[in-house]
Amino acid sequence: RRNNGRHMIDWSRRALLLSGAVAPLSMLPSAALPAAAPAAGPIAFLPAPGRVVAVGDIHGDCDAFERVLRVSGLYDRSAGWIGGNAVLVQIGDILDRGAQELECLRLLRTLKQEAPREGGTVVSLLGNHEIMNAAGITYMASPRSAAAFEDRATAFLAGGTLARELASWPVACVVGDTAFCHAALTLAQAEAGLEAGNAEASRWLSGSGPELPPAQLFPSGQLATPSPLWSRELSDPPDTEPAPAACNDLQAALKRLGAKRLVVGHTVQSRINCACDCSVFRVDVGLSAAMGSATPQALEISQSGKVRVLAG
Repeated sequence: RRNNGRHMIDWSRRALLLSGAVAPLSMLPSAALPAAAPAAGPIAFLPAPGRVVAVGDIHGDCDAFERVLRVSGLYDRSAGWIGGNAVLVQIGDILDRGAQELECLRLLRTLKQEAPREGGTVVSLLGNHEIMNAAGITYMASPRSAAAFEDRATAFLAGGTLARELASWPVACVVGDTAFCHAALTLAQAEAGLEAGNAEASRWLSGSGPELPPAQLFPSGQLATPSPLWSRELSDPPDTEPAPAACNDLQAALKRLGAKRLVVGHTVQSRINCACDCSVFRVDVGLSAAMGSATPQALEISQSGKVRVLAG
């Protein structure tokens, strides 16, 4: 059991089965699950041979995802990946709220296959909503997504078909001189090593680790507890400057990693903006129809280090 600050959650698979939140596969008809993409270990450090583009939270809206990719010059519906050697980083929270989760996952898989042929790379980070689903917390899935296949909850539960795919997604990574994480990056996280944090998450999601989610993925106590996937210290209130202590901790973490800036999502902003002397860029603008259908915006870091907002 874990106390999330609101109610007690029993993480055990047996409790989830008994509660009806998850049905055993033996009780379900064969579901039309999409084929899983080839698994690979989560990436922690990646060179940037060209520009780097960061896209914020998508929340089950593939139409919005396509729009922001087109604005970024990375994707065309008829041609697929057109980004050349660019690196795309999607900042997490592909799941929940919107009705096009499977379409989003299929598009990500396609781009991950196509981009390397042109020298590019697509990185999808874990967000707190991916972790919620892997922990059996599925109430934020849209009715359409929940009905898309009968064993959705089981597929996303840690060790399930789709959770094993999520096991290849990093908690945090550094591309060139820019760090990326869904919510925050702390000095403690940097000192422990991004590889270690990614590996811990991967083991749990794949079903080869402990039954309880690691504390970095779902901290006990209040959700404000510093966590790379849950903390709002760098992003809330929106469009405002974080506390000096949070900025100082971030800058120490970046120095430890040899990075110049961090890009996060998690908290909707009125527009892409930066704080802490532009040590952190906040890129969640509410792209999904479930979050307001914001004008498409993405963050671009050129090979020369110039940072700009792409909008359409």
